[in-house]
Amino acid sequence: MTGTTADSLRVNPAPRVLERDPYVSPRPPHAIDLWLNSNEGPAPSQTWLERFGLPRAELLRRYPDASELEALLAQRAGLPREQVMVTAGADDAIYRTCLAMLERRRELLLPVPTFEMIERYARLAGGDVTAVDWFGGPYPTEAVVAALSGRTAMIAVVSPNNPTGAVIRAEDLRRLSAAAPYALLLVDLAYGEFADEDLTQAALALPNALVVRTLSKAWGLAGLRVGYAFGPPHVIRWLRTVGNPYAVAGLSAALAAGWLREGQSALRAYVENVRRERETLFTTLRAIGAEPLPSQANFVLARFADATVISNNLAQRGIAVRAFRGHPQLENYLRITCPGEPAAFARLLDALDQVTRRPNETVEDTA
Repeated sequence: MTGTTADSLRVNPAPRVLERDPYVSPRPPHAIDLWLNSNEGPAPSQTWLERFGLPRAELLRRYPDASELEALLAQRAGLPREQVMVTAGADDAIYRTCLAMLERRRELLLPVPTFEMIERYARLAGGDVTAVDWFGGPYPTEAVVAALSGRTAMIAVVSPNNPTGAVIRAEDLRRLSAAAPYALLLVDLAYGEFADEDLTQAALALPNALVVRTLSKAWGLAGLRVGYAFGPPHVIRWLRTVGNPYAVAGLSAALAAGWLREGQSALRAYVENVRRERETLFTTLRAIGAEPLPSQANFVLARFADATVISNNLAQRGIAVRAFRGHPQLENYLRITCPGEPAAFARLLDALDQVTRRPNETVEDTA
């Protein structure tokens, strides 16, 4: 064989795959028992899980069928079934959207900082990413509209935004839709249950919007990896085309459907607790000298004089919060999840008081 090299004889991925490292969720090097870094919701009660019982053997031996869960979600949203798709977490829906909409010379407009996987998925799909600054405050509608071009295929809207907690208004969604009828609005409402306004119906009224939601946050089912997308039938069809046919395990779909039917009161109580905690946490962070951003999510992002010292000292006390080392926009910021549980929240407030009054004091490493 002529004209070959060692590289050409190896199995190699597409070049864009080599440009990215695998995503690894940061883990503190300490024994953590209060996880406030990933924004998960509360677990269903052990009583409910025991009452649900073990799955039927048939559920485990057959390839999964998410149609029952999709029908339930469609009914709750007042939509026909063809406008609903269950995915392996909201991440799966976002990745499918990027695969369907982006390729070389097709562009995503991405207000930043935001959910970091959106840019990763966009680039893995081969698309270009144009960043627009959105560090809290109103969604930068004018700046996004000004950045539109003939290459724009997608516009990202994460509301409440992760990690800032800022939100977009329904009227801004309508403005974006009208300004770019040729682009898909990816409306990520993963934290929508905690916001003052549910934007689902406002987005669904637009001809070029796809709504992505999840059961990982307010519903407390992050371990099941169940998300879903609402959108025009042809867009949902595109998402089905580019992904795995059996994305969600049968057990996950069955448990999710059961908790959607029976977990409403638990959801409402948790959301109310989080909203109270969020206000108290914001006030407390200000009082201890941090600079928190207003948030409508289940977390608060705040700037500290030295975020590394604070996060390390919290970790030594068994509490994990989200730091952003290596992220220029978020240097010295910490994202702190509201646990939605009185004892855990009291422990968080006490720990924050200790580590900010005595930032150089450490406790014995229990890792």
